[in-house]
Amino acid sequence: MPKFQKLDPNQVVLGRGRSNALKRRPFVDAIRAAHAGRIELDKDDDPAAMKRLLRQASKETGIKVRSSWEDDTRTALLWKRVGA
Repeated sequence: MPKFQKLDPNQVVLGRGRSNALKRRPFVDAIRAAHAGRIELDKDDDPAAMKRLLRQASKETGIKVRSSWEDDTRTALLWKRVGA
């Protein structure tokens, strides 16, 4: 017979949300650990996806950040906290 366990709905992440949550974790950790930073992308990283993950991590933590590409090659993303 299967065993059933009660879980808090906030602890359960399904589908793509689970994958995105795992990808977002380093961004969340970086935002919480510093007031500004630089994210260096590997050649196989999608620049738009990295910027989106940073934005999502900002929303998740409730810490507003601004970001900008270091140069036109989009190999490094600079970010800093803004506001309070």
